[in-house]
Amino acid sequence: MSTVLTNEAQEQLNHIRYSRDTVHAHSPAIQKLFNLVIDYVDDAEIAGKNGTKVIWAGVPWAMPLIYSAGAIPVAFSEVGRISGQEAITVSEDYYQMPAETCSMVKATAGEWHLRKQAGTSITRIFGSSSGCEPYNLAWEVMKKEGFDVYTSDVVYRAPGVEGERYEELVRYFVDEIYDFNEWLTGSREIDKESLHREIARKNYLMRRMREIMDLRLQHPFHVKSLGIMYLMNGLTHYFGKPEEYTEVLDALVEELSGLEADEAERQRAIPLIWTGGSGQEFGIYETIDNAGGALLGFVSSPYTRDFPEDIDPVESVARFQLQSQMAGASIYRRHVIEQQVDRIQARGLILYGYLGCSFGSVTREMYRDYFHNKGIPSINLEGTFQVGAPSGQLLTRIKAFIEMLS
Repeated sequence: MSTVLTNEAQEQLNHIRYSRDTVHAHSPAIQKLFNLVIDYVDDAEIAGKNGTKVIWAGVPWAMPLIYSAGAIPVAFSEVGRISGQEAITVSEDYYQMPAETCSMVKATAGEWHLRKQAGTSITRIFGSSSGCEPYNLAWEVMKKEGFDVYTSDVVYRAPGVEGERYEELVRYFVDEIYDFNEWLTGSREIDKESLHREIARKNYLMRRMREIMDLRLQHPFHVKSLGIMYLMNGLTHYFGKPEEYTEVLDALVEELSGLEADEAERQRAIPLIWTGGSGQEFGIYETIDNAGGALLGFVSSPYTRDFPEDIDPVESVARFQLQSQMAGASIYRRHVIEQQVDRIQARGLILYGYLGCSFGSVTREMYRDYFHNKGIPSINLEGTFQVGAPSGQLLTRIKAFIEMLS
């Protein structure tokens, strides 16, 4: 099936095209990136119809394993980009989800329902039981709708867990990885040579991303906010096309390396750190750009350390995840934010979350209070997971915040 976009989704797609054709007319690399974004879901649908294993996947640690098995992951984030109010209405009216439920859960469940009715070729869902309770309920609902749903168990590393207790977590997680592979392929046997190649690819791409982020400190406006957000998102799933995504990063490094120093541009930029999920209200990013803000630091994407390549690749996946700030208490991520503040000399934090996500709202308040006491101002934003135009009040707040930092 080809994605049938609602008016809201079509409007946001036009925003992506405008960013590709006009805002980033100077960057062939970012133009190619946006082509990958636009074609991602439809091309995955075609691949599924032609016999390739394609799954909805919301678990970043599994992406190298999925590709090593010859499958294509379609990230949950892309559900938000193609869904609109109709998906929310389905979840609230058909599934009787309360209006207060997180917009991410309602958008994904509603969009999957609509796509199932339209004959989607992607009928398998891989999620995590550690996401949130509303999602755990959504998994059960999707099973009743005929989807093949698999959820991995909680992968959590509490503060201070080291030594033998940590090794127990590694062994448990390794077993979880084999269980997932059995669901994905029908066999517990993992092609370790292929997985090792995917780990090496991931490490290469993360190193390239580190180069890009360092080069952007000297050229903060070469890639605008929407472009860098999708570049970071793609580091997880490659938009279903690893080779083409690799070409994007290689080309962007070449572009940035070939630019002449522009001290005026660097001085004009207001360095900002983005924490939380990526919003689908693209007007937010445009407002940041127009106010002189530059998103130079990110927290949620794991590009700061490599997978170990000198050990068993399955164990490598487990250890990489358990050492990630995404697999434990918020204090781990707070330390990463502090490192980013120092690295880019950040003037402010943008703390972003989805409407209805109580878990995320608590974390953002913790960060706001902690960094306020350190003299780092922040703005706490809530937006929708599904596409839509941001409210005028939200844009006014963002503009005022960045102007305050200038």
